[in-house]
Amino acid sequence: MSITLDLPDEMSADVVRRAQRAGQTPDAFIAEALRRQLAIERFRETRENLSGYGKSAGLQTDEDVFAAIS
Repeated sequence: MSITLDLPDEMSADVVRRAQRAGQTPDAFIAEALRRQLAIERFRETRENLSGYGKSAGLQTDEDVFAAIS
C-alpha cells in the first residue's frame, strides 16, 4: 500500500535529518514512527476496554494492580 503525506517543510526536513542519523530512509523512519504510535493506540484501547473489569475487582489505580500481582 502506498500513502502520500504532505508535511510542512520544517517537519519534512526534520524527518530527513533524523532518518539519516538512524541510517534509514525517510519512508522507513515514518513507517517505524507510525508502527510505534499504532502500538500505543492499541495499548490505550485495550487498557480502556479492560479497566471496567479491574474496577469491578477493586483495582482503581496502577498501584492497586501492582500490589495485586506482587
